[in-house]
Amino acid sequence: MEEIKFHIDDTCVKCGACAVDCPVQCITEGAVKFIIGKGCISCGDCYSICPVGAVKMVKHNNDKKKDSEN
Repeated sequence: MEEIKFHIDDTCVKCGACAVDCPVQCITEGAVKFIIGKGCISCGDCYSICPVGAVKMVKHNNDKKKDSEN
């Protein structure tokens, strides 16, 4: 099963829209860009609101059974 995570890349212009829109308040301002913290619930609000497309969707394979068989 795939799990969706979000990441903010270096194209972030630090407008803060993602942090304001985050329902769990887990996005904070870093030195160069905003950062999505561990409290992220993968709702995608930041992804859909970012005006420059700096929030990227990353799919992780979360199939522990398959990983343990290898």
